[in-house]
Amino acid sequence: MRVLVTGATGFVGRRLCEVLSESGCRVTALSRRPDAARTAVPGLSQVYAWRPVEEAPPLESLERVDAVVHLAGESVVGRWTAGKRRAIRESRVRATRNLVDAMRRAEAGPRTLISASAIGYYGDQGETILTELMPAAGDFLGEVCGQWEREGARASEAGVRVVHLRIGVVLAAGGGALDAMLLPARLGLGGPLGSGRQWWSWIHREDLIGMVQHVLAGENLSGPFNATSSNPVRQKDFAKVLGRVLSRPAFLPTPGFALKLVLGGFAVELLSSKRVLPDRIQESGYRFRFPDLEPALREILG
Repeated sequence: MRVLVTGATGFVGRRLCEVLSESGCRVTALSRRPDAARTAVPGLSQVYAWRPVEEAPPLESLERVDAVVHLAGESVVGRWTAGKRRAIRESRVRATRNLVDAMRRAEAGPRTLISASAIGYYGDQGETILTELMPAAGDFLGEVCGQWEREGARASEAGVRVVHLRIGVVLAAGGGALDAMLLPARLGLGGPLGSGRQWWSWIHREDLIGMVQHVLAGENLSGPFNATSSNPVRQKDFAKVLGRVLSRPAFLPTPGFALKLVLGGFAVELLSSKRVLPDRIQESGYRFRFPDLEPALREILG
């Protein structure tokens, strides 16, 4: 299979390209910095230059490609200034529009688009169990994710099979949310965020990549899929398990007001509750390697 990846230099993209290449796929990439991507990402056969917000990708990058895995997007981590919010939105909505426009023009273009989305789609839902049938929330990330998915869905008008992976908190070594938690946790300061009662829906990076491979192979699969473990946990329990794996205490809370002072709008995401279940991917036959949090963290940190 010939697969084109955007966001190939990212925390998920690097590992995905490596796994796809090892499985026998011919992997190419679109990148703002092609030279850096060639050096940093194992397994790439070719890299094309692309400025996702400003332009459509070159048509030659899409010719004779079987599938596109679209992961590119500005990180949501950090204080949400007006500029940060604009970058989050445009790097998802406008970039996906540019990508799909090019896919629709390509003469021998891809027949499958797997586009990242996020569980931010659902907003803060307390104790409600969230499946793929739930509508998008009306908050900032809910609106962004809804627009993001609508732009990707336009590819179906050209006969492309479109899959949206609504990704939870991705756990792996060397980056992502876990990397930011490790230092305070090792210092014994990794207690609950706010009340700690909010649900966190997480996924081991190897399972996320496994889902991408599963969906690539499943030609009858389309639409939204929750890319989360089948066992979400409350944030206080996440902190407790991480402390146990690190053999450190995890009882000192970080007050919600302090997070809001430091992180502004992003603090709302850390404090919001999303109890997401991966119903559709399990119904399609996917089996998790790491369904439970403690074994996942021990594999990552062992």
